[in-house]
This record gives sequence, C-alpha cells and structure tokens, in this order.
Amino acid sequence: MLSTSFLVNLLSAFLIPVIFGETEIRFAGQTQFVVNETSTTVIRLVIQRIGEPANVTALVSLHGEDTGDFLDTYAAAFIPAGETNRTVYIAVCDDDLPEPDETFTFHLTLQKPSANVKLGWPRTVTVTILSNDNAFGVISFNMPPSVTVRELRGRNESVPVTLIREKGTYGKVTVTFEVEGGPNPPEEDLSPVSGNITFLPGRATVVYNLTVLDDEVPENDEIFLIQLKSVEGGAEINISRNSVEIIIKKNDGPVRFFQSIYLVPEEDHILIIPVIRGKDSDGNLIGSDEDEVSIRYTIITGNSTAHAQQNLDFIDLQANTTIVFPPFIHESHLKFQIIDDATPEIAESFHIALLQDSLLGDAVLTGPSVVQVTIKANDKPHGVLSFSSVLFERPVIIDEDTTSSSRLQEISVVRNGGTHGNVSVNWVLTRNSSDPSPVIEDIQPSAGVLHFAPGQMLASIPLTVIDDDLPEEAEAYLLRILPHTIRGGAEVSEPAELLFYIQDSDDVYGLITFFPMENQRIESSRGERYLSLSLTRLGGTKGNVQMLYSALYIPAGAVDPFRAKDGILNVSRRNSLIFPEHRTQVAKKLPIRNDAFLQNGAHFLVQVI
Repeated sequence: MLSTSFLVNLLSAFLIPVIFGETEIRFAGQTQFVVNETSTTVIRLVIQRIGEPANVTALVSLHGEDTGDFLDTYAAAFIPAGETNRTVYIAVCDDDLPEPDETFTFHLTLQKPSANVKLGWPRTVTVTILSNDNAFGVISFNMPPSVTVRELRGRNESVPVTLIREKGTYGKVTVTFEVEGGPNPPEEDLSPVSGNITFLPGRATVVYNLTVLDDEVPENDEIFLIQLKSVEGGAEINISRNSVEIIIKKNDGPVRFFQSIYLVPEEDHILIIPVIRGKDSDGNLIGSDEDEVSIRYTIITGNSTAHAQQNLDFIDLQANTTIVFPPFIHESHLKFQIIDDATPEIAESFHIALLQDSLLGDAVLTGPSVVQVTIKANDKPHGVLSFSSVLFERPVIIDEDTTSSSRLQEISVVRNGGTHGNVSVNWVLTRNSSDPSPVIEDIQPSAGVLHFAPGQMLASIPLTVIDDDLPEEAEAYLLRILPHTIRGGAEVSEPAELLFYIQDSDDVYGLITFFPMENQRIESSRGERYLSLSLTRLGGTKGNVQMLYSALYIPAGAVDPFRAKDGILNVSRRNSLIFPEHRTQVAKKLPIRNDAFLQNGAHFLVQVI
C-alpha cells in the first residue's frame, strides 16, 4: 500500500506543472438551442475559464452569412484573472418573413491568442429558430363561397376548385378535403368526395377538379360543402375560408306516363293519356323544368285477335309523334279515338312507348314509359248460349217405342254473337213431376258439360232414351243450362230451359181389341134379343179408359157403312164403354128391338172409334 501511494503522488508531481501551466477557454452549460422567433427570445451563452488564472477576452460570433435573424451576431466577454466565467446574450430578431426551421452556429474565439491560453471544448453553439411567420403557408379556398354548377346530360362536368397557400411556400404541403351534404350521398353526384391536394415547394396556387356525375336521377337543387379537414407539411388551414358550397342545380326532370294501364269500353269516345314532365309519382315537382323538352312516341300493335289494330279499332289523333313540353309546362296529353263497331271482339290491346333515344333537353325517361291500352271485350265476343228457338215452335215429344235407345241429336244449344275461345257450360236434366225415381231410368245422362270450340256455333246435348218393356205414362222433363257454371267468357240467355216429353210407351193404357169372333154373337132370351160384344185390353191397364164405338146394322149384301139401316138396335149409332183401371175384359150387350126383322146374311158392323 505504501509503495502504491508513493507512485501516485509521484505521478501527480510530474503532472501538476502541466495543468497549472495553461489556461483553457470554453462554453459551459447548454450549447444547443431550439427557439421560436419572438421579440423576447434571448439566448444565454456561458463562457468558462479553467486552468491558470489569467485575464482573457473571449469573442462569440456567428458563423456564416448574417441573415438578419439576430439583433447582434457578435459578443465579447472579458474574464479577469479573479473570475472563472462570463455570460453573453444573443437576441433573436422577430421579423415578418416566413421562414422554415433555420440552424445557426456561433463560434468561440480568443481576442489575443497566446501560448498559455487556448480554446477548449465545446467551442461552438448551435441555435435553431423554428419555422415562423407561416413559413409553410396558410391554406384556404380562393374562390366565391358558393358555386352553382349544372349536371350535364350525357357527360360529366368538371368543377375547378382553387386553393391558395398564403405567406410562406416552403416545403411540400398536403391538405385533405371531404365533401358533405346532400340530401343524397355525395358520391352519387360528385367525384371524388374525399382526397388530398398537394402544394409542391414554392407553389402558391393549386386548381383541383371535382367531377359532377351524370347520374340520370331526377333531383332538385342539391347543396354540398367541400371542407378542408387537415394539413400535413407544416402549413395551417385558414378556418375562415376552409369551405366552399357547391350547388348542383335541379336536373334530369322525369318524363313518364301518368299510369301504365288503361281499360276502356268499345264506344265512340276520346281516350286521353297524360304524359308528365318534372313531377314524381306523388305529384311533387322534381328536376329541371325551365327549358324545353321533347320526346317521340311509337304505337306497338300485333297481328293476333288479342291486338287492337290502328285505324280499325282506334285512331291516333296526334298530328305527329313528337311530344313537346315548353318551359315550366309539366303535362301534355295524347288523344286516341276508340272506334265502336258491331263486330264481336275479345279484349284487344295496343301499346304506346316513349322512345329513350329521342329525348331532347334536360330530362330523363322514367317509368312508366310504356302504356297498355286494352279495349274491353265487346259485342258478346265469346257468345251468348241458349236453347235453339226451333225447339219452341212445337212441343218436343219423344217416342220411346220408336227411338230404340238411340242418341237424341235434336236438342241443341246455339251460340249467338261471337265465337271466340273455348266455352263450356253445365246442364242438368230433372223430372218435371213428383215422380221420385231417378231420371237415368228413362234418359241418360242426367247432367253434363257442353263444350264449344273456337268458331263453333251449335252443340247438341247428348241424351239417350232407354227403351224398356214397361208400360209407362207420358212423362215431362226439364232440361236446363246453368248460367253460374259458364266458363270462357260467354253468357247464358233465355231460353235457358226446355220442357220436353217422352210420350206414353208400351201401350200403358192398353190395346183395345175384340175377343175372338165366337165371343161376338146375338143372344136371345124370353122376349129379348141382344148383340153381345166382348172386348179385351191388352198391354197396360193404367187408368180408366173410355172407348167410343159405333154399331151399325147392314142388310144382306155388301158390308158398306153407307148401307147401314137404323131401327134395328135399340141404341144410337155411337156409344161408349168404360174399361176400369186394371180391368182387362169388358162385355157389352146392345138391345135389339123386338119388332126388328133380321135378314139372313145381314151383318152388324161394330167399329172402335
């Protein structure tokens, strides 16, 4: 330990004469300053002396060109031997010149350098004066606060937006903008609706183009606000001129029909079809209307029976096919004459279309742009169904015994008026009596559907009479076509009911004939003579049947009724007898006068009337 300490002291003895033999001048404390350019900004520099005491004069001076940014660019500090430091002050000059950040260097020097006095470190000071007086500029719009533009039809329109950078133009500056307002979203009408606008160094004016989009949407005046939102690069935004109002004038007045479908009767009248300009579906004004607008129309027809034909079914009353809207006129009219004829026709349509390519003026074609006009079915186009009038000229009587179960074709339904389309109707057959037995025991079927094809005017109801062996009385039947079942657009008219008959069949009331001849004879009894007749009732025995007959006496010779002689029978020439119901045989005795002479070979002639 003693040897080590002795070595250190020895080395110190050798070094002390070196240190204490020199004096060093340097800056002490802060040597880098960043300041604003103000009238009160002062930079405090401390100059320090170390080493041997000596009287020293140090100088502080600006390195390089004097740009006028400091009130003084030179300062001197005398440090007497009895002191170790001095402070000097450098004041910043506050001017009105826009300047970017500037860095200056002050150097420390000795007034009278000597061998024993030297400069130490640090010997320089840097001073940075921050950008001032809006060195990078103040950004604002350089145009009227409100600009009115038009949305051109068929192409886009540019809107120049002018920005200026006032005061300084140092550096590259970028400002962002956004478009707000409406009522529609801005991107539907303007492009772009946000973005950046850049000022290059030294550039004081920039013209930026916004685009007004042709959207073909009817709109009233729209007000948008383009605002400067933020800036990069050191500049500022002038908040008093950081927005511009852009007004897009009302445009694209809609042109359309008032409605798309018209259903009209066929009668002589004028059909008026309004065409609207500059109004929405609620009747509110929208879009431009201060200029003239025109558009052409065309009429579309077809070749089928469902298409109305121009000049046959309707007449276009316009002098030409151009519709003109003068300024501020919002409605025009097309007129068509509907022709009333006597031809049965189904519903017929034609169309009127506004032509997009013919539209002239600040307008757009909107819906409905096509109108369908339908002339209602007229003059009974599908026909009127009824029973044929021929059936009512005389009663319809059907003989079961001669029809032989064949199909009846004589009962038919006629289709008057038009014969368009397929038509059908239901029919039903009922008994027109209190008989509860089913109809189909006598006639089949009892119901069905009658069909008419297009163009068909007559159709028969297919009835089949059942030929049986049962004696039956005459029966009445009611055949009806049912109006509520009609299909195909036709109508049912009177007569819609037909009453017809199946006459009595299979000798229901019987077949009256004489019994064999041996049962017809002359009977004699005491004091009385009779012509005894015996008749039979074959077949049915329905009801009480009265038979009329004549009884004649014919003398010998030819059996001729004109030779008949009266006074033989004690009755008149004409007589009757009754077959009671269910009775099959009746006998009748005709008295012969007691004084009558009956010749040999004479005849009694009895005839059923």
